[in-house]
Amino acid sequence: MEAIILGRDLAELNEGFLGLLAAELDAGFSGDVNARLRSLDHHARRRLAAVPFALFGFGFQDEAAWARLLSPGVRDLDPGYVSREPRAERFTLLALTALRAFVRAHPQCVSAWIGLPARTRSRLSGVEIGQLATVAALATPRLRGRLAERDALWKRLIDAARRGDERLLAMLAALGKQWTIRRCLGIENPTAAARGYRR
Repeated sequence: MEAIILGRDLAELNEGFLGLLAAELDAGFSGDVNARLRSLDHHARRRLAAVPFALFGFGFQDEAAWARLLSPGVRDLDPGYVSREPRAERFTLLALTALRAFVRAHPQCVSAWIGLPARTRSRLSGVEIGQLATVAALATPRLRGRLAERDALWKRLIDAARRGDERLLAMLAALGKQWTIRRCLGIENPTAAARGYRR
């Protein structure tokens, strides 16, 4: 039952990210991929959001940056701070708050879903909830589509979601999850086996 609830919550985060793209957030995608994502209808968007890995990321593989962001010494934002991307900042706060709770309950599952290295996972688990708004404000510029530079992969995902091709979505989701786990463990995919999916 907990796995079902976790899956639903993670799918809602994916759907929230797709909603930001529809509102023209720059998440690092090409113009063609952006246009295809924004043209998805409600049902196709929900199918894409339900894949078992994050469609978005915050550069968690950069452990040094996240060590600074999650350190107890993170200062408050300057007085008068105004977010340049308030919707993206709200999404980042929601995502980090949810991930913090998920990491405490299901650390391995969440790491496989979004690619949290062990040290970053531990830091996120221990950060005080009162710090998360500041962390989110500082982390929002790091919000990007996962594998955003892989046009071919994203086009296949989008087409599979549009057609309701569950078999292809499952295959692509397995590749995405495998990539996430490898990066979480610090393993680079071998070039010979990449076939366009290596980062």
